[in-house]
Amino acid sequence: MKCVIDASVAAKIFIAEEHSDKAMEIIEAHVRGYLLLSAPTLLLYELGNVFWKHPQIAAEKAYTFIKRFVDLQLNFVNIYSDNDLLRNVCHISKSRDVTFYDATYVAIAERDETKLITADEEILNKAPEITLLLKEYKSQR
Repeated sequence: MKCVIDASVAAKIFIAEEHSDKAMEIIEAHVRGYLLLSAPTLLLYELGNVFWKHPQIAAEKAYTFIKRFVDLQLNFVNIYSDNDLLRNVCHISKSRDVTFYDATYVAIAERDETKLITADEEILNKAPEITLLLKEYKSQR
């Protein structure tokens, strides 16, 4: 099974918050080969920004976290190398009134005909047909 995850899920892998256990389940399913995870390359920048804002995460720890995340070998999608995908991101952003950032996750999930897993209820409200809230994730084994 394939899914797209966003930064709200990825951050919970490294920062203990509500539903961090669900985020870890998703990553474990990916590592074991039960789930193929995708995300735009943008996720790495968003994750870095989360760590930058966090008062207890120093630069070296942020580097370690980002490196560990990259080592998970998600399918990172560069939206700029696919004209149709980029066009759809722009369309989704305007038509659904979501940020360009969030539209990238939605567009990849739509293109791959899969679900976007997020902890962000605003994205759920803007794209309910393809969005699964992290707290509702159930292991697919």
